[in-house]
Amino acid sequence: MSNARVSVIVSLFALAAACGPGDDASGGTEAEASSSSGGGSTGDVTDGGSSGTSSGTSSGGETGGQSFPDPADAPTYDGDAFKGMQIYDVRGDVWLDEAALLAALDPARLVFVGEQHETPPIHELQRWVLERQLARHPEVALGMEHFQRDEQGVIDDYLAGTIDEATFEAQSQPWTGYATYWKQLVEVMRAAGRPVLALNVPDEALDSVYSKFPTRPLDVVNAWTDAAPYADDVAPRPIGPWDATYQGYFEGSYDYNSHGKDWGLTYEEALDYFTDLALLRDDTMGFWIAQHLAMTEDRMVVVAGDWHVQTGLATPESAAKFGDVERRLITTATHATLAAVKAAGTAERPVADYILVYEPG
Repeated sequence: MSNARVSVIVSLFALAAACGPGDDASGGTEAEASSSSGGGSTGDVTDGGSSGTSSGTSSGGETGGQSFPDPADAPTYDGDAFKGMQIYDVRGDVWLDEAALLAALDPARLVFVGEQHETPPIHELQRWVLERQLARHPEVALGMEHFQRDEQGVIDDYLAGTIDEATFEAQSQPWTGYATYWKQLVEVMRAAGRPVLALNVPDEALDSVYSKFPTRPLDVVNAWTDAAPYADDVAPRPIGPWDATYQGYFEGSYDYNSHGKDWGLTYEEALDYFTDLALLRDDTMGFWIAQHLAMTEDRMVVVAGDWHVQTGLATPESAAKFGDVERRLITTATHATLAAVKAAGTAERPVADYILVYEPG
Protein backbone atom coordinates (compact mmCIF):
# COMPACT_ATOMS: atom_id res chain seq x y z
CA MET A 1 0.00 0.00 0.00
CA SER A 2 1.36 3.44 -0.89
CA ASN A 3 2.30 5.96 1.79
CA ALA A 4 -0.37 8.33 0.46
CA ARG A 5 -3.06 5.67 0.81
CA VAL A 6 -1.91 4.82 4.34
CA SER A 7 -2.09 8.52 5.23
CA VAL A 8 -5.64 8.74 3.94
CA ILE A 9 -6.77 5.70 5.89
CA VAL A 10 -5.16 6.95 9.12
CA SER A 11 -6.98 10.25 8.65
CA LEU A 12 -10.22 8.39 8.09
CA PHE A 13 -9.79 6.60 11.39
CA ALA A 14 -9.33 9.93 13.14
CA LEU A 15 -12.43 11.44 11.59
CA ALA A 16 -14.60 8.41 12.23
CA ALA A 17 -13.63 8.43 15.89
CA ALA A 18 -14.73 12.03 16.20
CA CYS A 19 -17.80 11.99 13.94
CA GLY A 20 -20.22 13.75 14.13
CA PRO A 21 -18.38 16.83 13.15
CA GLY A 22 -20.67 19.25 14.94
CA ASP A 23 -20.48 17.88 18.47
CA ASP A 24 -18.90 21.17 19.56
CA ALA A 25 -22.22 22.92 18.95
CA SER A 26 -23.12 22.39 22.59
CA GLY A 27 -22.07 24.69 25.37
CA GLY A 28 -19.07 22.65 26.50
CA THR A 29 -15.50 23.59 25.75
CA GLU A 30 -12.12 22.18 26.66
CA ALA A 31 -11.50 25.20 28.85
CA GLU A 32 -14.72 24.54 30.73
CA ALA A 33 -13.83 20.90 31.12
CA SER A 34 -10.46 21.69 32.62
CA SER A 35 -11.95 24.26 34.99
CA SER A 36 -14.59 21.87 36.31
CA SER A 37 -14.18 19.73 39.38
CA GLY A 38 -13.82 16.61 37.27
CA GLY A 39 -15.93 13.98 35.56
CA GLY A 40 -17.17 10.62 36.68
CA SER A 41 -18.18 11.97 40.07
CA THR A 42 -19.93 9.62 42.44
CA GLY A 43 -21.34 12.17 44.87
CA ASP A 44 -25.07 12.87 44.95
CA VAL A 45 -26.30 15.62 42.69
CA THR A 46 -27.95 18.27 44.83
CA ASP A 47 -30.53 20.89 43.98
CA GLY A 48 -29.71 24.47 44.75
CA GLY A 49 -30.86 27.96 43.99
CA SER A 50 -34.27 29.56 44.36
CA SER A 51 -37.42 27.57 44.92
CA GLY A 52 -39.15 29.58 42.21
CA THR A 53 -42.69 29.54 43.54
CA SER A 54 -43.87 33.14 43.32
CA SER A 55 -43.50 33.88 39.60
CA GLY A 56 -43.97 30.40 38.16
CA THR A 57 -46.87 29.01 36.17
CA SER A 58 -48.15 25.53 36.90
CA SER A 59 -47.37 23.00 34.18
CA GLY A 60 -50.21 20.70 35.14
CA GLY A 61 -51.24 19.13 38.43
CA GLU A 62 -49.47 18.71 41.71
CA THR A 63 -46.58 16.85 40.15
CA GLY A 64 -46.56 18.76 36.87
CA GLY A 65 -44.04 21.35 38.01
CA GLN A 66 -43.81 24.99 37.09
CA SER A 67 -42.59 27.18 34.23
CA PHE A 68 -41.03 30.61 34.50
CA PRO A 69 -40.86 33.31 31.81
CA ASP A 70 -37.90 34.93 33.56
CA PRO A 71 -34.82 32.78 34.30
CA ALA A 72 -34.19 34.90 37.37
CA ASP A 73 -37.27 33.29 38.92
CA ALA A 74 -36.48 29.72 37.87
CA PRO A 75 -34.75 27.24 40.19
CA THR A 76 -31.13 26.23 39.75
CA TYR A 77 -29.48 22.86 40.35
CA ASP A 78 -25.91 22.07 41.34
CA GLY A 79 -23.74 18.98 40.93
CA ASP A 80 -20.08 18.19 41.42
CA ALA A 81 -18.99 19.36 37.96
CA PHE A 82 -21.77 21.83 37.17
CA LYS A 83 -23.49 24.63 39.05
CA GLY A 84 -26.46 26.91 38.53
CA MET A 85 -28.08 24.58 35.99
CA GLN A 86 -31.41 25.75 34.67
CA ILE A 87 -33.83 24.01 32.32
CA TYR A 88 -34.91 25.85 29.17
CA ASP A 89 -37.97 24.77 27.17
CA VAL A 90 -37.06 25.71 23.60
CA ARG A 91 -40.51 25.62 22.00
CA GLY A 92 -42.23 27.25 24.95
CA ASP A 93 -39.46 29.84 25.44
CA VAL A 94 -39.81 29.40 29.19
CA TRP A 95 -37.75 27.97 32.03
CA LEU A 96 -38.83 24.85 33.90
CA ASP A 97 -38.29 23.29 37.25
CA GLU A 98 -37.23 19.66 37.51
CA ALA A 99 -40.76 18.38 38.01
CA ALA A 100 -41.97 20.14 34.87
CA LEU A 101 -39.13 18.67 32.80
CA LEU A 102 -39.80 15.14 34.02
CA ALA A 103 -43.52 15.52 33.36
CA ALA A 104 -42.75 16.74 29.84
CA LEU A 105 -40.58 13.67 29.22
CA ASP A 106 -43.25 11.24 30.43
CA PRO A 107 -45.04 10.74 27.09
CA ALA A 108 -41.78 9.83 25.31
CA ARG A 109 -40.38 6.30 25.31
CA LEU A 110 -37.15 7.65 23.83
CA VAL A 111 -35.06 10.50 25.26
CA PHE A 112 -31.83 11.61 23.61
CA VAL A 113 -29.27 13.53 25.66
CA GLY A 114 -26.55 15.07 23.51
CA GLU A 115 -23.03 15.79 24.57
CA GLN A 116 -19.85 17.66 23.87
CA HIS A 117 -17.48 14.72 24.18
CA GLU A 118 -15.15 14.64 27.19
CA THR A 119 -16.76 17.58 29.01
CA PRO A 120 -17.26 16.63 32.68
CA PRO A 121 -20.22 18.91 33.46
CA ILE A 122 -22.16 17.55 30.50
CA HIS A 123 -21.57 13.91 31.36
CA GLU A 124 -22.69 14.55 34.90
CA LEU A 125 -25.80 16.25 33.51
CA GLN A 126 -26.45 13.13 31.44
CA ARG A 127 -26.28 11.17 34.68
CA TRP A 128 -28.62 13.71 36.29
CA VAL A 129 -31.23 13.01 33.61
CA LEU A 130 -30.66 9.24 33.67
CA GLU A 131 -31.01 8.91 37.43
CA ARG A 132 -34.24 10.87 37.44
CA GLN A 133 -35.67 8.91 34.56
CA LEU A 134 -34.85 5.65 36.35
CA ALA A 135 -36.44 6.86 39.56
CA ARG A 136 -39.62 7.76 37.68
CA HIS A 137 -39.60 4.87 35.17
CA PRO A 138 -37.70 1.79 36.40
CA GLU A 139 -37.99 0.20 32.93
CA VAL A 140 -35.42 2.59 31.40
CA ALA A 141 -32.58 1.18 29.27
CA LEU A 142 -29.48 3.16 28.28
CA GLY A 143 -28.16 3.34 24.72
CA MET A 144 -24.57 4.52 24.20
CA GLU A 145 -22.64 5.73 21.18
CA HIS A 146 -19.47 4.93 23.08
CA PHE A 147 -19.56 1.13 22.66
CA GLN A 148 -19.37 -0.87 19.42
CA ARG A 149 -22.26 -3.19 18.74
CA ASP A 150 -20.15 -6.34 18.58
CA GLU A 151 -19.22 -5.82 22.25
CA GLN A 152 -22.81 -6.20 23.48
CA GLY A 153 -22.11 -9.63 24.93
CA VAL A 154 -19.27 -8.28 27.06
CA ILE A 155 -21.51 -5.50 28.39
CA ASP A 156 -24.24 -8.01 29.21
CA ASP A 157 -21.76 -10.23 31.08
CA TYR A 158 -20.55 -7.31 33.18
CA LEU A 159 -24.04 -6.16 34.08
CA ALA A 160 -24.94 -9.76 35.00
CA GLY A 161 -21.89 -9.99 37.28
CA THR A 162 -20.22 -12.84 35.40
CA ILE A 163 -17.07 -10.81 34.67
CA ASP A 164 -15.36 -8.22 36.83
CA GLU A 165 -14.81 -4.55 36.10
CA ALA A 166 -11.21 -4.93 34.93
CA THR A 167 -12.17 -7.67 32.47
CA PHE A 168 -15.09 -5.65 31.20
CA GLU A 169 -13.00 -2.54 30.55
CA ALA A 170 -10.26 -4.59 28.89
CA GLN A 171 -12.61 -6.48 26.56
CA SER A 172 -15.43 -4.04 25.74
CA GLN A 173 -13.29 -1.50 23.84
CA PRO A 174 -15.01 1.61 25.24
CA TRP A 175 -13.96 5.02 24.03
CA THR A 176 -10.77 6.49 25.39
CA GLY A 177 -11.62 8.34 28.59
CA TYR A 178 -14.38 5.91 29.52
CA ALA A 179 -13.44 5.80 33.21
CA THR A 180 -13.44 9.58 33.48
CA TYR A 181 -16.55 10.44 31.48
CA TRP A 182 -18.96 7.58 30.78
CA LYS A 183 -18.33 4.96 33.44
CA GLN A 184 -20.65 6.80 35.81
CA LEU A 185 -23.57 6.12 33.44
CA VAL A 186 -22.85 2.41 33.14
CA GLU A 187 -22.50 2.07 36.89
CA VAL A 188 -25.88 3.74 37.46
CA MET A 189 -27.43 1.12 35.18
CA ARG A 190 -25.52 -1.74 36.79
CA ALA A 191 -26.74 -0.69 40.24
CA ALA A 192 -30.31 -0.51 38.91
CA GLY A 193 -30.08 -3.90 37.18
CA ARG A 194 -30.99 -2.34 33.85
CA PRO A 195 -29.57 -2.92 30.32
CA VAL A 196 -26.96 -0.89 28.50
CA LEU A 197 -27.05 -1.06 24.69
CA ALA A 198 -23.95 -0.76 22.50
CA LEU A 199 -25.04 1.22 19.45
CA ASN A 200 -22.01 2.05 17.33
CA VAL A 201 -20.47 0.56 14.19
CA PRO A 202 -17.63 -1.88 15.00
CA ASP A 203 -14.13 -0.59 14.26
CA GLU A 204 -13.45 -3.71 12.25
CA ALA A 205 -16.41 -2.95 10.00
CA LEU A 206 -15.01 0.52 9.40
CA ASP A 207 -11.59 -1.01 8.67
CA SER A 208 -13.23 -2.96 5.87
CA VAL A 209 -14.81 0.22 4.49
CA TYR A 210 -11.59 2.23 4.64
CA SER A 211 -9.62 -0.51 2.91
CA LYS A 212 -11.76 0.08 -0.20
CA PHE A 213 -11.10 3.85 -0.35
CA PRO A 214 -12.04 5.77 -2.50
CA THR A 215 -15.08 3.54 -3.08
CA ARG A 216 -18.04 5.16 -1.34
CA PRO A 217 -18.70 3.70 2.14
CA LEU A 218 -22.34 2.84 1.48
CA ASP A 219 -21.39 1.12 -1.75
CA VAL A 220 -18.95 -1.04 0.21
CA VAL A 221 -21.40 -1.93 2.98
CA ASN A 222 -24.36 -2.49 0.68
CA ALA A 223 -22.29 -4.99 -1.31
CA TRP A 224 -21.69 -7.16 1.76
CA THR A 225 -23.39 -10.54 1.84
CA ASP A 226 -25.11 -11.80 4.97
CA ALA A 227 -21.97 -13.86 5.62
CA ALA A 228 -19.72 -10.79 5.84
CA PRO A 229 -18.04 -10.68 9.28
CA TYR A 230 -19.84 -7.60 10.63
CA ALA A 231 -22.96 -7.56 8.47
CA ASP A 232 -25.14 -8.34 11.50
CA ASP A 233 -23.72 -5.45 13.54
CA VAL A 234 -24.76 -2.60 11.25
CA ALA A 235 -28.14 -1.40 10.04
CA PRO A 236 -29.99 -3.63 7.57
CA ARG A 237 -28.84 -3.21 3.99
CA PRO A 238 -29.31 -1.41 1.73
CA ILE A 239 -28.44 1.65 3.83
CA GLY A 240 -29.36 5.00 2.36
CA PRO A 241 -29.53 6.97 0.29
CA TRP A 242 -29.32 10.15 2.33
CA ASP A 243 -31.14 13.23 1.09
CA ALA A 244 -30.09 16.84 0.53
CA THR A 245 -31.40 17.91 3.94
CA TYR A 246 -29.23 15.37 5.74
CA GLN A 247 -26.16 16.25 3.70
CA GLY A 248 -26.79 19.94 4.24
CA TYR A 249 -26.83 19.36 8.00
CA PHE A 250 -23.57 17.42 7.76
CA GLU A 251 -21.98 20.00 5.45
CA GLY A 252 -22.51 22.74 8.02
CA SER A 253 -19.65 21.24 10.05
CA TYR A 254 -17.61 19.54 7.32
CA ASP A 255 -14.00 20.69 6.84
CA TYR A 256 -12.77 19.87 3.34
CA ASN A 257 -9.28 21.22 4.03
CA SER A 258 -8.77 18.62 6.76
CA HIS A 259 -10.73 15.75 5.25
CA GLY A 260 -10.55 15.30 1.51
CA LYS A 261 -8.68 18.14 -0.14
CA ASP A 262 -5.31 16.35 -0.17
CA TRP A 263 -6.71 12.91 -0.94
CA GLY A 264 -7.39 13.32 -4.63
CA LEU A 265 -11.11 13.95 -4.07
CA THR A 266 -13.07 16.96 -5.26
CA TYR A 267 -15.10 18.81 -2.65
CA GLU A 268 -18.28 17.12 -3.83
CA GLU A 269 -16.68 13.64 -3.81
CA ALA A 270 -15.26 14.14 -0.33
CA LEU A 271 -18.53 15.51 1.02
CA ASP A 272 -20.40 12.51 -0.37
CA TYR A 273 -17.84 10.12 1.11
CA PHE A 274 -18.11 11.52 4.62
CA THR A 275 -21.87 11.92 4.45
CA ASP A 276 -21.98 8.18 3.72
CA LEU A 277 -19.89 7.51 6.83
CA ALA A 278 -22.17 9.68 8.95
CA LEU A 279 -25.31 7.90 7.75
CA LEU A 280 -23.75 4.48 8.30
CA ARG A 281 -23.22 5.44 11.93
CA ASP A 282 -26.62 7.11 12.38
CA ASP A 283 -28.62 4.30 10.78
CA THR A 284 -26.74 1.68 12.77
CA MET A 285 -27.35 3.46 16.06
CA GLY A 286 -30.95 4.18 15.09
CA PHE A 287 -31.58 0.55 14.13
CA TRP A 288 -30.39 -0.84 17.46
CA ILE A 289 -32.41 1.75 19.36
CA ALA A 290 -35.56 0.83 17.43
CA GLN A 291 -34.89 -2.91 17.76
CA HIS A 292 -34.69 -2.72 21.54
CA LEU A 293 -37.86 -0.66 21.81
CA ALA A 294 -39.71 -3.02 19.49
CA MET A 295 -38.63 -6.14 21.38
CA THR A 296 -39.30 -4.82 24.90
CA GLU A 297 -41.65 -2.56 26.82
CA ASP A 298 -38.67 -0.47 27.90
CA ARG A 299 -38.17 3.24 27.73
CA MET A 300 -34.74 4.36 26.58
CA VAL A 301 -32.29 7.15 27.29
CA VAL A 302 -29.67 7.53 24.55
CA VAL A 303 -26.41 9.43 25.04
CA ALA A 304 -24.50 10.50 21.94
CA GLY A 305 -22.62 13.44 20.48
CA ASP A 306 -24.57 16.62 19.92
CA TRP A 307 -24.21 16.37 16.15
CA HIS A 308 -26.08 13.07 16.24
CA VAL A 309 -28.80 14.48 18.53
CA GLN A 310 -29.40 18.16 17.86
CA THR A 311 -32.34 19.01 15.55
CA GLY A 312 -33.21 15.31 15.35
CA LEU A 313 -31.98 15.05 11.76
CA ALA A 314 -29.33 12.42 12.44
CA THR A 315 -29.74 9.48 14.86
CA PRO A 316 -33.31 10.33 15.99
CA GLU A 317 -34.57 10.34 12.40
CA SER A 318 -32.62 7.16 11.69
CA ALA A 319 -34.33 5.49 14.65
CA ALA A 320 -37.70 6.60 13.30
CA LYS A 321 -37.01 4.79 10.01
CA PHE A 322 -37.06 1.48 11.86
CA GLY A 323 -39.80 2.15 14.40
CA ASP A 324 -41.24 5.55 15.18
CA VAL A 325 -41.93 6.26 18.85
CA GLU A 326 -42.47 9.51 20.65
CA ARG A 327 -39.15 11.10 21.53
CA ARG A 328 -37.62 14.12 23.24
CA LEU A 329 -34.25 15.76 22.61
CA ILE A 330 -32.08 17.35 25.29
CA THR A 331 -28.85 19.26 24.71
CA THR A 332 -26.68 21.57 26.82
CA ALA A 333 -25.24 25.08 26.79
CA THR A 334 -23.57 27.48 29.12
CA HIS A 335 -25.33 30.78 29.74
CA ALA A 336 -22.77 32.42 27.45
CA THR A 337 -23.39 30.02 24.57
CA LEU A 338 -27.16 29.59 24.89
CA ALA A 339 -28.00 31.97 22.04
CA ALA A 340 -25.57 30.24 19.68
CA VAL A 341 -26.90 26.80 20.57
CA LYS A 342 -30.49 27.91 20.01
CA ALA A 343 -29.46 29.38 16.65
CA ALA A 344 -28.36 25.91 15.45
CA GLY A 345 -32.05 25.05 15.03
CA THR A 346 -34.95 26.51 13.06
CA ALA A 347 -38.57 27.29 13.84
CA GLU A 348 -39.59 24.05 12.14
CA ARG A 349 -36.80 21.99 13.67
CA PRO A 350 -35.44 23.50 16.90
CA VAL A 351 -32.03 22.45 18.14
CA ALA A 352 -33.66 20.38 20.90
CA ASP A 353 -36.79 20.26 23.03
CA TYR A 354 -34.90 21.22 26.18
CA ILE A 355 -31.51 22.78 26.94
CA LEU A 356 -29.76 22.26 30.25
CA VAL A 357 -28.01 25.58 30.78
CA TYR A 358 -25.14 25.36 33.24
CA GLU A 359 -21.85 26.75 34.42
CA PRO A 360 -18.88 24.48 35.17
CA GLY A 361 -18.67 23.65 38.86
